[in-house]
Amino acid sequence: MEFHKPLGRALKYTVLKRLAERRAGYAVETASSGVPAAFVIGCGRSGTTILGDVLDQHPAVYYFFEPYHLWATIDPVSDVTNLYGVGACKFIMDQDDCTAESRRRFSLLFQEPAMRAGAELVVEKTPFNACRIGYLESIKPQSRFVHIVRDGIDVARSIARLSTDDSYKIAGKPGRSRWWGRNECKWDALATDGMAAGYFPDEVAQLKDYQAKGAYEWLVSLAEVDRWRDHLGDRLLEITYDELTAQPRRTLAEICDFLGVSKQQPWLEGCVRKIDQTRHNSGEQLVLPPGMCEEFNQRQISYGFTGRSRPSKEAVPHLRSAYKVAQFFGAQAYPA
Repeated sequence: MEFHKPLGRALKYTVLKRLAERRAGYAVETASSGVPAAFVIGCGRSGTTILGDVLDQHPAVYYFFEPYHLWATIDPVSDVTNLYGVGACKFIMDQDDCTAESRRRFSLLFQEPAMRAGAELVVEKTPFNACRIGYLESIKPQSRFVHIVRDGIDVARSIARLSTDDSYKIAGKPGRSRWWGRNECKWDALATDGMAAGYFPDEVAQLKDYQAKGAYEWLVSLAEVDRWRDHLGDRLLEITYDELTAQPRRTLAEICDFLGVSKQQPWLEGCVRKIDQTRHNSGEQLVLPPGMCEEFNQRQISYGFTGRSRPSKEAVPHLRSAYKVAQFFGAQAYPA
């Protein structure tokens, strides 16, 4: 049975992509842009899946779970893990990446099915989209964004674990990391785009282990959301994974009000039962270059997360400055 799974996955992805391409070839007159859209965003391993799962159950929502085949059909450059092709890809995408054809295909592939189903709202969940807000703003103006943030230590450790998990194989795609894609092309795109955007360009080359690279993805994702925070205004709702798991009823009710859908009690009660308590990931101490370490710890403090990173050996002079920041916020900078 295990022998057939890689082949089955390859077949599934091929069929999905071909169906999407066929749909994208339909006449533009069949497209509809009237259904509002919302995007669940956040660095991967932050709780986007469970949040998306409960929204999927809402009767007013037409939900898309990580539709990589659709995004690759709209813009091949978005295929950041080279799941459907081999070549250059982008991790950060802005309004300049969006074209009239992109908007037409989005309407056909995302909004047309929702309209036919009578849905009130399209909800899409792909963690990468935390770094593609400008692109999404152009492809579907006035969309709403639900941003979920999780303790960066837990995120980095979870990413590190999946980075070495070779259980999810796809036939015909050798050298593929479950997290970083074919020949780690996702990391190449993240590092290239992150440095070009000014996110610690002098320190990225120092990141050698997967936990540190996962922490960089977390930092870039948060920074990209911050970049669009003022522009989005009340179209951005930010929650933490801890809030969702500790107070699911109140958090989901807040999300419903934000999205403009009803708080139906049967739906709400069922969702509350599905959400587990916060889980923490054990692992080695996260070590980051000085600038990243200080930024990482300041963000952890600002969100009230307990985990902290340690500076690499060459970062000893920065230890005191980061510690002072922690003392200012009333937190211990580097717990044992």
